Amino acid sequence: MKLLPFGRNTQAYPSEEKRAIGPDRQAVVATGAIALIAGMTLLAPESAVAAAKEKRATPSKTPAAADPNTDPQAEIELLKRQVEKLTQENAQLRQHATASPAPAAPASAQSGPSAETVTAEPATAAAEPDDTGDGAKALGEVVARARPKLAKLHDVHQSVSVVSGQELDRELALDLGAITRRASNVQFNQANTRSGSLSIRGVGKRQNNWETQDPSVGVTVDGVHYGLTQLANFSFYDVDNVEVTRGPRGTEGGLASSSGKVIVTSKAPTFSPTAELSATYGQREAIILKGALGGAVINDLLAWRGAFIVDKGRGFYEQEYDKNYSLYNRDRLSGRVQLLFTPTADLTAKFSADFEPRQPQLQNGLTFYHDVPFRFANGSLVDPNGTQAKARLFGFTNNNGQFIGPRPYFQNRGFTWADYIGGEKRQTVWFDSNVGQTVSNQGASLQIDWDIGDQVLSSNTAIREYSFDAHNDEGTPFDVQHDNGGGNYYRQWTEELKIRNKPGGFIDYRAGIFGIHTKNDMMSKAGWGADAGAWLATNNQYNTLDRNANGNRGSGLALLKDSLQDVSTKEWTRIENEAGSLFGESDLHFTDAFTVTAGLRFTLQDRTTSNRKIVTNNGAGAALNPVAIRDVQLGGFDSASNGNLNGGNTVEQRNLADQVANRYFGKTIQGAPGDTYNNLSRDQKNMVAAAKTLRSQRIGRLNEKVAQDYSDLLVTAQLTPSYKFNEDLTGYFSWQYGEKTGSIVAVNGVTQRVDPENTHAVELGLKSFWLDKSVIFNIDAYFMDIQNYQQSVQVVDTYETAINVANNQANPIAYTSSIGNVKKVQVHGVEFDSVINTIPYLSVRLNGAYNIAQYIDYKNAGKPDELAYLPAPYIDQSGKLLTGASKWQFVVGAEYARPVFDNFIAHTSFNTTFQSKFNSSDTLSDYSWIDDRARTDASIGIGSKDKVWDLSLIGKNIFNDRRHEVGWVSYDPDPYPRWFGIQLSGKL
Repeated sequence: MKLLPFGRNTQAYPSEEKRAIGPDRQAVVATGAIALIAGMTLLAPESAVAAAKEKRATPSKTPAAADPNTDPQAEIELLKRQVEKLTQENAQLRQHATASPAPAAPASAQSGPSAETVTAEPATAAAEPDDTGDGAKALGEVVARARPKLAKLHDVHQSVSVVSGQELDRELALDLGAITRRASNVQFNQANTRSGSLSIRGVGKRQNNWETQDPSVGVTVDGVHYGLTQLANFSFYDVDNVEVTRGPRGTEGGLASSSGKVIVTSKAPTFSPTAELSATYGQREAIILKGALGGAVINDLLAWRGAFIVDKGRGFYEQEYDKNYSLYNRDRLSGRVQLLFTPTADLTAKFSADFEPRQPQLQNGLTFYHDVPFRFANGSLVDPNGTQAKARLFGFTNNNGQFIGPRPYFQNRGFTWADYIGGEKRQTVWFDSNVGQTVSNQGASLQIDWDIGDQVLSSNTAIREYSFDAHNDEGTPFDVQHDNGGGNYYRQWTEELKIRNKPGGFIDYRAGIFGIHTKNDMMSKAGWGADAGAWLATNNQYNTLDRNANGNRGSGLALLKDSLQDVSTKEWTRIENEAGSLFGESDLHFTDAFTVTAGLRFTLQDRTTSNRKIVTNNGAGAALNPVAIRDVQLGGFDSASNGNLNGGNTVEQRNLADQVANRYFGKTIQGAPGDTYNNLSRDQKNMVAAAKTLRSQRIGRLNEKVAQDYSDLLVTAQLTPSYKFNEDLTGYFSWQYGEKTGSIVAVNGVTQRVDPENTHAVELGLKSFWLDKSVIFNIDAYFMDIQNYQQSVQVVDTYETAINVANNQANPIAYTSSIGNVKKVQVHGVEFDSVINTIPYLSVRLNGAYNIAQYIDYKNAGKPDELAYLPAPYIDQSGKLLTGASKWQFVVGAEYARPVFDNFIAHTSFNTTFQSKFNSSDTLSDYSWIDDRARTDASIGIGSKDKVWDLSLIGKNIFNDRRHEVGWVSYDPDPYPRWFGIQLSGKL
């Protein structure tokens, strides 16, 4: 094959449309070659630009003419040519209207149907083409199967899956969980709206609310890159397609991500009139309304599209305390409007704004409790000090073998130990706080594309805002917790400027700059009620104040109540982040078949973390406050562990002690300040000491504002040679490198550093067509080496350690769970993706993965509950599989649709996801394994050929697979058991 120094053999090379590059490329480890090639990209040499101008059209592939009256295939080919003609008239407008100008997306993936995208089958009526455009109307009553979107990614040399909006609509897949169940080796880790996370190849699961860390899996929606996964944890609607890319990403632009990206693209405005509506009614009073409306405002100048969703329904799990409430209810409402402005053929602008108002949903608290083992594996008692719920409601056995009954405070209150652990059997929860998690989400963006000849300039300016506020309960109908929970208010501003050449020469390039500024104000709040003291006291404290009150039980119960009633604390953490990136990516076409893609990205990261915690309400027992906690003054008096006053108390403090003696023991205040308190008996002073200790333990540490900065220079790179063996088979090898920023976290009010995470990855893949492109089969093998993997680990608790040192403890160093670094993780496996369209009327999607994600060096793991008896503060979990990582995952989906009774189409479809067992806990507890599970969604229905109406029965999780972890003391069940609904939809 001829070697071209600055051009290529355009007579043999595929057309410009087929050569266009997809939106994301594999990232590779930075080398000298990368720097050289990326430099060529950023400098855009004269010779490369000149070569890029040598564009040639692909020779026509129009089949020989045939008689459409006798040959059904010829009739379809004729219709296809009509579609192509109509499509070409508006191709440029649709391209700008439906996609970001990122050079990477193939034109066929971004515009309406064309001769490239529609593949007709003789006497076949299948699903409507997944690309909607003007030309689709020319098909009339003939329904042709659209070319699968996976085919359009044949020349994208990376592991990538794509799911069309039509596939999502047919089984009512509305959220990240449903979307990711249609792509292999990607998982949405369900939690509440704030805590959900995405993982790819087993990497990225987050168990806690660590907003100080960037997500491992990035999310991009309509060209806007989300700094937090939470911004996408809502209902999706009016979706055109979703792409899942795997491996370190970033040289193509946007936010860098260390494990992959999920890219969601909504349907965009067109100048053709659009009207769509669907209404679903289902079990548990579910009502789901979706709609879209749009078209031309001013012909050839301004078009619009508006879309909305209303998603409401009761949750599956009822509230025993108040049956007006249910857990995991749905109460979502969202709308989006888009405007497309095309003043010239070379300039387009698209404005988009969406809004989801604050709506409460009960999510936290869906927890079932059960009995715990009596002894650990070494024979020691699990609860020798009576600090667990069982001891309070049922009783416990101490180290002397003595059984101590339940706390009298909770007897005859209408709630027993059997009620507490009976939720699994009842399938209900039972607690008194029914305040939901309130969330909101809104944003706007402006995308401008300017064609200036051989280059395209683009700008994307966006702002987003998100809020979350949780109100939690401890799981009983007692008045223990008030308004506990966390929240955050997040804002981000992004700007991306890009330049790309029009493909066709020796070098195809894209480059740009990306900037993001975020502010995330997180809040953690805790509040307690009248029963909190009796519930949260240690056994010794409770005995002192109730069981062994020695004639002072009334005083003890008053101290128990006032110790925490109406006390509240709040902790604020602000994370302010600024990052700027310079990126470039090039495709060097050395021959018609051999291409090398290289990219380089530099990101300058600067973030500040500040933290503050104070008491916001002293409640009824303000006199029981300590003098101060750290640098926060609380105004209490200073007393020893036995209740005696320490020297150094001021007159005001001694008077406060006298007031305590008067209030709780009826002592008349007399004598010098402090005399009344000093005259209390030893038992009475011990009672005061127990109440004060109980109070200070719950308040915990306090601190005024502490802040620390973190900055870093991060590198992302890739080098990907690929070879096109023929039109149906392409192979590639990708060498990738990515870095994930570190941060500063507040651990009990003391700032600590989390080191950056870096990933080296290689990938070997093949993309192929078979049987005249009716079968698509893509496969790749990969290896990832991750240093300083960021997740929850055991770290030194500086605050508690200082207290232990002050108390002269023999082993003063204390540890706690926080975000930190696992020294080394490795991931390897094989994944494949395929579409089979060999049988008329039937389309099958099959993908899967074998994945080993393993801790190589994990010596700082927290102890699981069943190993709490071990003396070491942490254990070595090296060699174990990563939290949330399955070895096997398979997805199979199919749709069968054919004409019936001349004017109708009958259709049925299903999607099944199988996932092998995995451990759901960061501590890798033996009680946290979730067995192999499979979830199947399905639909069956009938509609008119012209899509004016369709009636479907939709089932989700139809086999009711609800496998879950056992949990040491509790577990959270699957919030979405089996569900059926009826949907009526139509379009004009």
